[in-house]
Amino acid sequence: MKKIILLVCVLFMSTLSIHAQKKKDLLEEIDKLRKELNTTKSSLNDSRKKEKATLTEVKTMEAQVKDLKETNASLLNNMSSFTQLSNQKAKNLETSLKSLQEKDKQIKVVNDAIGKSDSIKLATLTVFKNALGGEANIALKNGAVLITLANATLFGNDDSAVIDAKAKGVLGKIASALNSKPDLKIIVEGNSNAISFKDKSIKDNWDLSSKQASAVVRALQIDHKVDPKRMEVLGKSEYGSQSIETATRIIIDPKFDEFYGLIKENMKNGSKE
Repeated sequence: MKKIILLVCVLFMSTLSIHAQKKKDLLEEIDKLRKELNTTKSSLNDSRKKEKATLTEVKTMEAQVKDLKETNASLLNNMSSFTQLSNQKAKNLETSLKSLQEKDKQIKVVNDAIGKSDSIKLATLTVFKNALGGEANIALKNGAVLITLANATLFGNDDSAVIDAKAKGVLGKIASALNSKPDLKIIVEGNSNAISFKDKSIKDNWDLSSKQASAVVRALQIDHKVDPKRMEVLGKSEYGSQSIETATRIIIDPKFDEFYGLIKENMKNGSKE
């Protein structure tokens, strides 16, 4: 009986010992699981934080991609606009260049015409200088050949409107030169500042200067056959004089209509080149 009780006690103690060991192991296992759970929770939190950060980064990148797409689209649009603008500027530049070339051509035509006109004027001046020598003052002024004769030489006296016999030779030489250039227009300009008039029919210097210019034109027409259609009379009295001594001027007109015709013809010829 004692043995049985002892055995039971041993078995009970063994059972208690086993249970105690299992409980200890179980507690250790639970503690281990708790630690693993905490570690897992910590890892999960870290993962969630990383996921959140990743999502934020993804959104940021998506926003950047959107901005880049918009920027790219804007750049493409601007590039297209720039290309169109560049093409337009190129066309405008080409048009401006053609316009400049055309203007240069026109300027050359005008310069050539001026050069030709100047050559004609110089040739005309030479003709009259060779014809008159030192018998008259001959010059180029305002594009015209100007022959100046003192009234005392032409009329003997400043207050006379009758051609003096001594002046007929000079007028003959002028007429000869004029007849050699039938395309030139002539203006005879009277300038008088006579103080007193012996001829009481003359009212004033306007009257006298007009009569003197008319006398020269009449002599050229009647005595020397200069075409009257080429000539005009201009009386300036004392207000047209440029010096104290009165004078009559024969102006060989440059004929601007002919000059413009020359330019027009040259431009027409230039456009064909």
